[in-house]
Amino acid sequence: MQTVDELAKDACNYWPSDLVKEAADKSTLIPLLETQDTFLNLLKVADASPYAWKEALIQNKALSANLFLKHLMVLTDIGGERLQRYSKDFFQLFPKQKLEFAFDNVVHTYKFSKTEKRIWNNKKLRVEKSLLLENRQTFNNDMLDVCMLLIWGANTTDPSKLPDEILEKAIIGSMIGSPEKLEKYVKERYLFVSRQIGGSTANDLGYICEAYVKRRLEEMLPDYYSFNGHTLVNVTLNDTELTKFDLVVSNPRTNRSIGIEVSFQVTTNSVIERKAQNANNRQQIAHQHNHKVGYIIDGSGNFQRKSAIQNILNYSDCTVNFSDTGLLQMVNYIKDNI
Repeated sequence: MQTVDELAKDACNYWPSDLVKEAADKSTLIPLLETQDTFLNLLKVADASPYAWKEALIQNKALSANLFLKHLMVLTDIGGERLQRYSKDFFQLFPKQKLEFAFDNVVHTYKFSKTEKRIWNNKKLRVEKSLLLENRQTFNNDMLDVCMLLIWGANTTDPSKLPDEILEKAIIGSMIGSPEKLEKYVKERYLFVSRQIGGSTANDLGYICEAYVKRRLEEMLPDYYSFNGHTLVNVTLNDTELTKFDLVVSNPRTNRSIGIEVSFQVTTNSVIERKAQNANNRQQIAHQHNHKVGYIIDGSGNFQRKSAIQNILNYSDCTVNFSDTGLLQMVNYIKDNI
């Protein structure tokens, strides 16, 4: 592949489903980013009534009820710990057990579910990491109550009763019916969320990608190929420390190896820029010792960094995407050249 367009053609762009399931235990970020556009589009079209979002969600197979709720919690920055506190203070916040709010210049009344014991924690709301990918389109009473609060809380007709953070953060409902404003808000919030959550889990997610690639290549390459270590023999950038790669595949029969860098970014990320800056030197030094350098690159965020990706393509022996076709191309290159 010689150009960014060639690399992006038939690419995955978003993590493959089996990779998403594997990553869900490590980070809530991936399933959220996978369904961000679906979540946004649902809210854009659900403007006929303050309950239209629920009907639209029922008709949508790509987004589960609990994942929809998790989107709301992340976007409003109101998590399970805070919601649990609200549930304990429920009758102080809602003495009439209802939420009156304005939508489209009309006052609506939502009656909260009647229950002896109201629990709004992550487990009861089904937003724990292990539950986020369940294909469940229906809400329990607590989930529905919290959705209504997080969507319409800031539109309340009686702001004196609610905490300031509800009035400041539960503003999504005020943008329903204004697609451009809604999209700007969600995209900007997720850029912020990606940086916050992604910063703490980037290493874990990177390791998942590397393990996925390693597993796939091991399945397709002959058994005599080795996947031990992360360095190429004699390849250093500073004459003291061997240059590390995400993955190294070696052939003991030829004494040749290929160092592979792996990157799958759904949101824009500066890591790919650093890989691009080092691409020329890495390839030159690797070639001096009869080794090769390859890249496996995918993700809509990476493809937005066209200049960086093109620089990598210019100084790579083989660059492919995460698709089955792409990984097979990498396997064939290794068989023919390593």
